[in-house]
Amino acid sequence: MAAGGLPGARMSARRPVDQWPRHDRAVIRDWTVVRCTCESTKYFNADPSQAFEQPTMRASSAALVWLAAAAEPFNAPNIHYNTDHGIVRHVLDPASQNTPLHFNQRHLRPPPPRIPPEFDIFIGISAYRDGIRCGFTLFTAFSRATHPDRVHVGVVDQVLPTDPTCMDEYCKLATVQWGECKHKDQITIDARDAGQSQGPTIARHAQQHLIRDEEFCLQLDAHSQVLPDWDTKLVAEWGRTANEMAVLTTYPPGYHMIGPNLTYPHLSASHLCDHTARSGPDIVPFATGIVYVEYSERPQLSAFFGAGLSFSKCHAERRVPVDNQTPWLFFGEESLRSYALWSNGYDFYSPSRHGSVVFHNWTSDPKKARFADTAQDDEVADRRRRQEEEKSRNRVRAVLKLPFHGDVDTTNFHVFYRGTVRSVDAFLDFHGVSNANVSLDQERCHQLHWVPYAQPDDVEKLLPGWYMHQLMDNTSAASNEVDDTSHAIDVLKDQVKQSLTDAFKGQLDAIARSGHNITSRIEMLALEDADQKHVWLDQLQEKLRIVQSLEIQLEKFNDRTTLESFSEIMPALVVLVALALVALANRWRRALHSCRGPTKDNTNGM
Repeated sequence: MAAGGLPGARMSARRPVDQWPRHDRAVIRDWTVVRCTCESTKYFNADPSQAFEQPTMRASSAALVWLAAAAEPFNAPNIHYNTDHGIVRHVLDPASQNTPLHFNQRHLRPPPPRIPPEFDIFIGISAYRDGIRCGFTLFTAFSRATHPDRVHVGVVDQVLPTDPTCMDEYCKLATVQWGECKHKDQITIDARDAGQSQGPTIARHAQQHLIRDEEFCLQLDAHSQVLPDWDTKLVAEWGRTANEMAVLTTYPPGYHMIGPNLTYPHLSASHLCDHTARSGPDIVPFATGIVYVEYSERPQLSAFFGAGLSFSKCHAERRVPVDNQTPWLFFGEESLRSYALWSNGYDFYSPSRHGSVVFHNWTSDPKKARFADTAQDDEVADRRRRQEEEKSRNRVRAVLKLPFHGDVDTTNFHVFYRGTVRSVDAFLDFHGVSNANVSLDQERCHQLHWVPYAQPDDVEKLLPGWYMHQLMDNTSAASNEVDDTSHAIDVLKDQVKQSLTDAFKGQLDAIARSGHNITSRIEMLALEDADQKHVWLDQLQEKLRIVQSLEIQLEKFNDRTTLESFSEIMPALVVLVALALVALANRWRRALHSCRGPTKDNTNGM
């Protein structure tokens, strides 16, 4: 790994490499870092003889070190860097980063990316008296693109009359390469007087007005270069975020990180995850610099926007304009931009090693012109500049709800900070900044997770057909389906109603017919019973007549009134009457059985 590629190297904003601490400038390639029970950290290669800064360790300490190292995957993506309290190490899991932390939100996801088959890319650059390096940046953009005809560039070129311009320097390089100033028609220049410059945010606001109908937008510093096929690789890397609202952003690695044949041979990738220590809650936070992700295979979710590299869909630039009411603002520009984008639903990802195709010239040039130099020769102008700069910082404080003193300009707050998708408080928590107690500030180098939208309406309007809540999606789809098929449903209802009516009517008719048959049968049985009763009555009357005849015969025995005669005749008469009654009863039973058919008891017994 080239100088500056140490996994824990922390580069302060725009700080030259030769001023980094010695341990951050060490040349290391594919080292494994381990935490020791002693007070220092060692880096070991496959060859132990190549270890450096290696103090003597106790055997027990060494054993604990290697056991701890063995407990974690060797090639897991991770971040580790030095602090005053030792080394900080985070093992990352980017595969889970789009899954929210809260259990009841784990089913939510950001909107999936939408990549058309063909697309144009806009490159926006704000240059301050940097024509030579700006021209080289444009030359690499066109000469190393897979589809240079789809690349369009807009440059806010702030120069003095004697300065070389970005376009002139580009045309010199293009003419040497192609014999003409090729792709010149794809470059738009907004030339401005450097003497009237008021800092990067004013220029970047003007830069956004140069965007036309391009699909993707790339923001670079004027002193950058890109690797071959940067355009297709950046789009592929953006797609790997699995998030339509993704912004690929970081501080690009230095030129010294470019490998042979314009390649990036490293396993690490630049990442922003920490801000400078603040002495009070009114201090505007800004990123400390690059922290490298080792074994970087996927874009890494971040809480920080870096102005030196920003790649996203152009709807991010159109929907979230840069605040042009912040003259002279430099430190604090990126925190403000971070909030503005995040509150509108955008998320930040550092490119992985596969998407590391943009590089920044970090070398220090004492003769390099800076926008703050504009007013230094005039004491009155310099004092006014400082007052305006402090007012701009107060504007940042007011937006982020940080305490402030003095004047603040709230012009067009509703234009630049109208995002309602996520709140200011949610941003400060995600960003790791407290607006009350700096001891609560936290670095954000661990694995972050996507924060669902508190108010997803604006994003859902931007992306027709996508809904953050699946229930909303299903409800909308069902509503549309009902609207489209309401007539069919009415017809179906009529058909079902008619079918049920016909079925019920048939059943009722069958029941009525059955009831009629039963009634007829009952009446028939009743008639048969009536006829049979008449026969039985006739027979009974006949038997009674016989009995009466017998009684008459008894009266004729007047001369046999003696007790002996009566006792002889009486038993015979009783037996005769009894036999007659038994015969009559048996006949009555047989008649009933023949009329009514088999009974339930007889049927069960069959």
